[in-house]
Amino acid sequence: MIKELQLQNFKCFQRSTTFEFSKLNLLTGINGRGKSSLLQAVLVLSQSVREDRIKLKKLVINGDLLSLGNFDDIKNSDTPRGDNIRFNFKFESISIQEAKIEFSENLDEALQADLAKMEVIRTGENAPNETNSVDPLDSAIDSLSFTNFLNKIHFVSADRLGPVKYVDKTNLPNFLHVGSRGEHTINILANTIQNNEKVNDILYRGNDAESVIQQTAEWLGYILEGAKIDIKGREKESSVLYMLLSNRNDSHRYKPANVGFGYSYILPLIVTGLIAKPGETIIIENPEAHLHPRAQSKIAEFFAKVASCGVQVFIESHSEHILNGLRIGALNPEIAINYDELAIHYFNESFNSEKLTMDDNGKIPNWPNGFFDQQEIDLANIFKFTRK
Repeated sequence: MIKELQLQNFKCFQRSTTFEFSKLNLLTGINGRGKSSLLQAVLVLSQSVREDRIKLKKLVINGDLLSLGNFDDIKNSDTPRGDNIRFNFKFESISIQEAKIEFSENLDEALQADLAKMEVIRTGENAPNETNSVDPLDSAIDSLSFTNFLNKIHFVSADRLGPVKYVDKTNLPNFLHVGSRGEHTINILANTIQNNEKVNDILYRGNDAESVIQQTAEWLGYILEGAKIDIKGREKESSVLYMLLSNRNDSHRYKPANVGFGYSYILPLIVTGLIAKPGETIIIENPEAHLHPRAQSKIAEFFAKVASCGVQVFIESHSEHILNGLRIGALNPEIAINYDELAIHYFNESFNSEKLTMDDNGKIPNWPNGFFDQQEIDLANIFKFTRK
């Protein structure tokens, strides 16, 4: 689990900026103030490792998770030319305590950056430290625990696929994930049916519903108040798969386009939560998209339960219903997340992040101006404009 991340010279973070995290994390606040950049720091490292699977050799700026442009786009524009981009991770519950990484500009290739330095501090008082100063001719660094962590990050972006008629059958990635747009979701569901894969019993809903496909339907139905799923085309002769859905508890099934965008938009989120294993990381952008307020609160409850299984969860959201759903999840005695294991980072107009804390009564004592107070402002204006 990431306990702390320090960024320097990366995008909007020129000066060294530190963020403290917990099991369940919410990033919220003003648009364009650094929320996405913070998550991109983790994701760009993850896609860089996935290219080699074992070693972190270079920073891959455009890959399967993100396309961020070139080196000038990711390095803070006010930083002197020769200064490196720096990432400093501190961990809890894995075999390394800290990882410090620096990247320098590659003068020949603008779409990547060179690994300039990497220092790994292992957990334990007597454990030796592994420090690697990277020569341009030998930039291969083998730090297995750190790269293993980076290899196991689930990411579902705000730009998710909507309803699709069908998908091609494909080989699934070695690290099972739905893809940044949810493109592997139907193939994963078909694969779990074939292998009868089970989910963590903490996430079980209903009776005798242990499989991933059954639990996907259970959670989809709980969040959206009714759902059934069929995956068609699983026979060997078929080269494509397609999904039929129902938003009622009857025998009829429909193509996703005829059920509603909300079902297709949260399906990859639910599958991600069900397949994630303890020690892995989930990053979700805007889970509230196409969901009514009650469903937003319930999807937040789902991810609180996922975090209670030992999966670290990061959510970027602008929804007060997501915020309140997470607060409820952290207070619910039936969910093994404590109130102090929810970290809320609010990004304000000044590009500063304020970590908000919740007490055991669910209150946020250091509630800042501009933090989910628009409803009160709007109600005050309604009252003002309707006074006689």
